[in-house]
Order: sequence, then C-alpha cells, then structure tokens
Amino acid sequence: MKRVITRTCEFYVDDHDILHAIMLPRAVVDYEDALDNFLVVKNLTESKPMLRLIDLTGNPKFLTKAKKLLDNKEVNKIALARAILTSSAVKKISFNFFIKLNPDKIPTKFFTNYSEAIDWLRSFKG
Repeated sequence: MKRVITRTCEFYVDDHDILHAIMLPRAVVDYEDALDNFLVVKNLTESKPMLRLIDLTGNPKFLTKAKKLLDNKEVNKIALARAILTSSAVKKISFNFFIKLNPDKIPTKFFTNYSEAIDWLRSFKG
C-alpha cells in the first residue's frame, strides 16, 4: 500500500479501493497545500473516481483560497462519495443537516465513527 505524506495530509488507498486522506493535527491548509494534495490524489487514483474517507479529527484549518480550490469541479469529479470523519458529534449533526438542505452532487456524509464511515462508503460498491 503506497502512502504519501504532504505538509498537511497523509494519503493512501486501502484494499477496498477507498482513498484515505488523514489531515495532520492542526494543519493550516493554504492554496499551495490544497493544490499539492489534489495532485497527490490524482496520482494515487490515476485520476479515476474513487470513494474517499477524509479524516478531519486533527482539526485542520482551510484558508479561503484552499476551500475554493477544493470546491472546484475538476477536484470533485474524481470522487464517487465522501465520508468525512470529525471528532465532534455536534459538527457531525450540523454538517449532515446542512448537506440535506443543500445536497451536493457527490454523496457526502459526516461521521464520528471510523467503522461506520467505511461501511457507508462500501455501500456504494454495489
């Protein structure tokens, strides 16, 4: 299993073809970091759409330009579904409520439990 670690994130693809993106503790992600991370994802996935587990339990901070890049169509077209881990039940509930009000084109759900997140992602494998 190939692992790549950038200044802000660790990436790997598991045996179930799920891309794991584990944000490093208290990382501050600027535009250059977001671009670097996107290029790593493209390389690891060979630009093929893939299920993603994004671990935000380290409480990273995304600067405005980084957020804009991560919302880009080019970035999102290589994601089939996103499970996002957070350490806060309050964040999980509020973000999931927001997603229901503003549905994304990519299925996205927040979790506080790793196993539940993986099970949800695996439900997309058919």
